[in-house]
Amino acid sequence: MKAKKNIISLKPYQVIDQPYLLKLDANESNNYLDDISLSLQGVEYYPDHQSKSLKQALSKYIGIDSSLMTIGNGSSELLDLLFKAYIEPGDVVLSFDPTFSMYEIYANIYGANYIKVPSNDDFTLNMDLMISQLSLNPKMILLCTPNNPTGFQIPRKDILKLLNLTQALVVIDEAYIEFSDQNESMIKDILIYNQIAVLRTFSKAYGLAGARLGYMVSSKDITSIMNKVRSPYHVNALSQKAGLMALSKRDLIFNNIDEIKRVREKTLKTLIDLGFKVYKSQGNFLWVKSPIKALGIRLNEKGILIRDFSKDQSEFYRITIKQQNDMDILISSIEEIINETK
Repeated sequence: MKAKKNIISLKPYQVIDQPYLLKLDANESNNYLDDISLSLQGVEYYPDHQSKSLKQALSKYIGIDSSLMTIGNGSSELLDLLFKAYIEPGDVVLSFDPTFSMYEIYANIYGANYIKVPSNDDFTLNMDLMISQLSLNPKMILLCTPNNPTGFQIPRKDILKLLNLTQALVVIDEAYIEFSDQNESMIKDILIYNQIAVLRTFSKAYGLAGARLGYMVSSKDITSIMNKVRSPYHVNALSQKAGLMALSKRDLIFNNIDEIKRVREKTLKTLIDLGFKVYKSQGNFLWVKSPIKALGIRLNEKGILIRDFSKDQSEFYRITIKQQNDMDILISSIEEIINETK
């Protein structure tokens, strides 16, 4: 009863599970449904297998026919299904580095040859460097834009350049698109390019991380394959209802997004004044290099959680941007640490 060798050696996704004063490590947003009680009426029946009502609401929002959508338990499940459907042991999967850690985990689970294309020194992403790796004949290319954890948004023109040079399945993860320049989205390009799948989520901008709800927009061919490999009734009824309610509150949500962008720029400037190296971000987070050693541990002692990348990237951290009062607490704590080290 032994698991596959690639599973035994796999490092699982790490989640910090401890009490906290301020949680800035997972890019979560405010909950917009806390004043609404989700009705349990009808939960004795299996949920709508096709999530028809949610797809119809999304169709009105993004302008894509609902037949080209797949709903999932977060965009992570949809990514898993894409690997399940398309990747065989030994297939080459390309992505930039650093990026969302689950890409490499899924690649290892399915026995793929995961190739990391390095970022530039300033953590921008060089599409010409990615294109130079097409000689490896990749089966799948993963593009996170805006990129997690760095916040860099890949220009649409660069992605189009790649698409015109490969027949690989190109997965475009737009989990943070609402916080960025949406003119750079590739969502409408699924009508032109048969080999792309665009992933989006309700976990970030919509504040529904706990509901585990995401969606994919893709060609008829890819959508058809997804319908073959997904489990029956896999998205529960309450999550579908939560998604519908969130879409009905888009005005409130996008007002908050505008505020997050404002706070993001203010926090960026403040951290620079405190001696941090801060990279321009199009997400609801900042990628920073800290002048303080072991910043993650020091903030943790004060009850503040940030995402610590210092083992892989020396003194680099990802900090979620929330409301201004939350950022004031963070900055005050950092200033205390700086004063303690003088």
